[in-house]
Amino acid sequence: MKNKRIRTMITMLFFLVLISCSQINDTNDEIKINQSKHPVDCKEWDGKTFEKINVEVFFKNNSSKVISVELANEQKEISTGLMCRKEVKESSGMLFEFQAEQNIGFWMLNVNFPIDVLYLIKKKDKLFIEDYKQMESCINDENLSYNEYENKCRLESLKYRPKKMYNYALEINKNSLNIESIVYIRILSSK
Repeated sequence: MKNKRIRTMITMLFFLVLISCSQINDTNDEIKINQSKHPVDCKEWDGKTFEKINVEVFFKNNSSKVISVELANEQKEISTGLMCRKEVKESSGMLFEFQAEQNIGFWMLNVNFPIDVLYLIKKKDKLFIEDYKQMESCINDENLSYNEYENKCRLESLKYRPKKMYNYALEINKNSLNIESIVYIRILSSK
C-alpha cells in the first residue's frame, strides 16, 4: 500500500514536471514570435511615431495626471515599441493594446533608456495594474554579433515577465510616476 502511494506520487510529480516544461517552451516560443518582427537596424528606422492619445492616471490621494502616449495596437507597432528612440519625453509614453490576455515579458532590444512598464488589465473603462517592472536598457557592451545581442536581450526579458495576465501595457520613463499610488488609468481620447 505504501509503495503504491509512493509510485503514484512520483508519477504525479513526473507529469507536473512535464506540464511545467511544456508551458515554459510555449512561452519561449511566444517570446520569439512577438520579438521577431522589429527594425533590425535603427539606422533604417523611418522615425514615424504612432497615433497619439491621452490617458489619465488616477492616484490614491484623489489627484490625477493626464499624459500623452503613443498607441501601439497593430502587430508592427507592438513589436517595434520604443525601439530606436532617443528618449521618451516627460509626461508621455506608449500604451500597448493586445487582442487577448497574455503574460509575455517585454524586452529592451534597441531601447536606449530605462523605463517602467505597467502590465494592465481592462475592466469596463478602467485599466488596473496587475504587475509592473522597472526595465534597464539591453546594451551590447561586449561587441556581440547582432544575433548574439538579440539572444542576450531575449534572455534578459525573462526577468520582466509579469506574474499575472494583462491585455494592456504602459511604458513610461523610469520613476516618472509613483506607481504604488496609482489606483487606475483611463483612456481619454485620440488627439
